[in-house]
Amino acid sequence: MGGHLLLGLDVGGTFVKATVFDLGSGVAHTRGKAVPVLHPAPGHNERDARTIWHETAAIIHEVIDLLPAGSKIDAVGVTGHGNGLYLVDRRGRPTRRAVMASDTRAAALVRGWIQDGVQDRLAPLTWNRLWPGQPGPILAWLKQHEPATLEASSHALMCKDFIRTQLVGEIGTELTDQSCNGLYANATDGLCVDAFEALGIHDLERLMLGPARSTDVAGHVTLEAAELTGIPVGTPVVAGVVDNVALHLGSGVLDGSRICVAAGTWSVNQLLVPREEMVPSLRLSDVAPLAACLAAGAGTALMIEASPTSASALSWAVDHALRGVRHQADSAGTDVFEFALRRVATLSPQPDDPMFVPYLDGSRDSPTARGAWLNLSSWNGEDALLGAIVEGVCMEHRKHVERLSSGPVRRPLRLSGGAAKSALWAQRFADITGRQVEVSASQEVGTVGASIIAGVGIGAFANLATGVAALNPARAVFTPDNALVAHYEGRYQRYREISDWIATLNE
Repeated sequence: MGGHLLLGLDVGGTFVKATVFDLGSGVAHTRGKAVPVLHPAPGHNERDARTIWHETAAIIHEVIDLLPAGSKIDAVGVTGHGNGLYLVDRRGRPTRRAVMASDTRAAALVRGWIQDGVQDRLAPLTWNRLWPGQPGPILAWLKQHEPATLEASSHALMCKDFIRTQLVGEIGTELTDQSCNGLYANATDGLCVDAFEALGIHDLERLMLGPARSTDVAGHVTLEAAELTGIPVGTPVVAGVVDNVALHLGSGVLDGSRICVAAGTWSVNQLLVPREEMVPSLRLSDVAPLAACLAAGAGTALMIEASPTSASALSWAVDHALRGVRHQADSAGTDVFEFALRRVATLSPQPDDPMFVPYLDGSRDSPTARGAWLNLSSWNGEDALLGAIVEGVCMEHRKHVERLSSGPVRRPLRLSGGAAKSALWAQRFADITGRQVEVSASQEVGTVGASIIAGVGIGAFANLATGVAALNPARAVFTPDNALVAHYEGRYQRYREISDWIATLNE
């Protein structure tokens, strides 16, 4: 492996990140930046695709500037959030703002399809349930409301495919991203014509391209991209993987012994299984995961339970509901999230504490569900409300985890994302789920996963396991506290009842 330098990009739903890994010295450099989500109408969650690209280019330049003079990037790997929609013209230029996976404008369409049995017919083919943030429902909504946009568009891309297109000047898609978008027939490895017909968008099949394999070299950095990013012209760019697959690789999980949990913008919970277990008559019908996709390892698939209900709820609270917390943190000269979590750490859990349901952008089963604080008392202050958010996020993750693994064997959780940066939150995950929680010393699991794929693509790693061994560091372990497990078990049962009720209020 010598002195290979690998550049991993992770373009998530909130942040864009770039990490350069020096395989010779073991040193890594990371830079990142938030790209704001726009809300032009209720339920419409968008970002300017050009802004995403230019911010990504800027942080790449920042991280490359940290390298010694004469350093050469050997390959670039890319991951990005799955689903949503990035429409481009024949030159790869955006034809409208990107639609995020948390968007719910197509909720009414999805509800009608589910009632008509469309989901039941398509799930055995696509391995995915229907939800508004998928490209299919978004395309159907645009066909009704923005037909001119579709006429101007030549290709429908996912996030990381859009970024890779800007790097190499060649428009393309990749298999893991396509396999989780509800328009790909995983059962037969090809475009799901039945899905296009059922969603009323058969004329939009023209927007879809055949996917490359994850480790294929998809192109080389162009002169224009080199000037923006600092990556040398001609550097190979590997096709990459959707963020779900990058999460598993970056977390160092190559089998089904652990459940990977990412607690960030979304609650992402996933389990690696042999591909044959996704046969409809077996695991898919028994467990009915929200989604699934092909994994990077041969013959494997990821069962995925996800919803926009995770740690970003804390960011919403300090920005919109509990603004005094941010003001106090700024006055103290400290990070607002560290400040908020230190305050939560001073609390002693009580049976009658407030509860928080993190349905700010809908729930797993109801895009129209909305969030709430409940069980409030006159003596509750900001600290109690913050504590309820930390607890509520863990509770909702537990609902997802138990859909993946509800048997007597309690698989450990491999935790990443914003919540993993807090020992308090990691311990709360252990106490609420009753499972051992493992947290990697590296917080950049997305860029680690992208870099592993890049390394395999150019032959720097013989296989995925070699890449994981090289880039996945040691982990901290959090063990459930039996007394708190009993406390939270009772609260979890109440949370299930309350959250299920709240999910029905706007139906």
